[in-house]
Amino acid sequence: MRTRCEGLLTGAVGFAHYDGKLLLLPGLLPGEEAEFSTAIPHKGRLAAKDLVRLTSSDVRITPSCPYSSVCGGCGFDYVGPEASARLKSAIVRENIESRTGCDLSPVIQEPIWAEGEGYRSRCRIHVSLKDRKLGFLSKRSNELVAIDHCPLLTERLNGLLAQPKELFRRFQSQLFSKGVNRKTGFVELELFDADDGVLIGDEEGVVTVGGRAFHLTASVFFQSNLRLLPRLFSIVEDSVVPRRVMDLYSGVGTFSTVLEGGAYEVVAVERDRACLALARKNAPSARFFTDDVSLWARKDRGGVDTVIVDPPRTGLGDAATLIASWSAGRVVYVSCNSQSLAWDLKAFMGKYTISSVRVLDFYPGSGHEETVVVLDRR
Repeated sequence: MRTRCEGLLTGAVGFAHYDGKLLLLPGLLPGEEAEFSTAIPHKGRLAAKDLVRLTSSDVRITPSCPYSSVCGGCGFDYVGPEASARLKSAIVRENIESRTGCDLSPVIQEPIWAEGEGYRSRCRIHVSLKDRKLGFLSKRSNELVAIDHCPLLTERLNGLLAQPKELFRRFQSQLFSKGVNRKTGFVELELFDADDGVLIGDEEGVVTVGGRAFHLTASVFFQSNLRLLPRLFSIVEDSVVPRRVMDLYSGVGTFSTVLEGGAYEVVAVERDRACLALARKNAPSARFFTDDVSLWARKDRGGVDTVIVDPPRTGLGDAATLIASWSAGRVVYVSCNSQSLAWDLKAFMGKYTISSVRVLDFYPGSGHEETVVVLDRR
């Protein structure tokens, strides 16, 4: 059977329609044609079996990584940085427009991208204590792909991959104290390339971004593309309306730190105590509260000028309607999943309008995107 890719879904997965259902076409780009043997039911959709690409899009490239065909770390390394950003922007636009009914033509801006290699300052590697090998999990399995170089990682992180004996020597105690993941059979190590060297797990260090110093560990979330992060800072800072700001899902106080020294009164909410301890160092003038945002949002938070939300991939959920009821003048929504973003935005549509949408391709080579949406009260 033959099909033609109609577009990309969240995660940069190709799709078409077949037998009245959505047919998943992983690895295909819009306009490309392929053959498949049969369509298998998959989570309410169909998955093409024995998929063979017949034509190539003009934006398709040959991946530079020698592990591309086996490593499960990327998944979208067959397009260049600009094409990646534009394709992801189209995914975000389709998700938002289809859920909210809004026409984003007047408000969606040019996507932002950067170099496609050597940008990742953070990674999670899998270590086999039995074989003393390290690397990433393979595509669609829990097998270890031992690698000595990843084109996306920084020079210092690649240095550890190239010298596994050095990693075992430096981090021996952490390796054996972490314990083995029962699902994979490997030890997982979080690494972050900070100012003074590579951090592992809960080791604390400082990373300087855009002239601002952030205390962090490798085990907490912090954007790993430090080249593009200053652009995100500028977009958020330029979008904030003084004076009272609520920073929800504040993590290590990233955006609270960006607003330090300005004409802002910042209240930040984060349920992870390890993140809050770091956040208090990063943004000492902000007031921090340990709470779940879904619980915090149930109280009336009137008098707020700007609400910044940066939720996990699952989105705001029920908190979206509650936050919309606060009547803040502006909401700045930073999203890492445009599917949950679109559902959340629907909850704001009665009281807010979308003023701007911008996609930042923080992770070229992967299907992940970052989006900033600015909402203004009607």
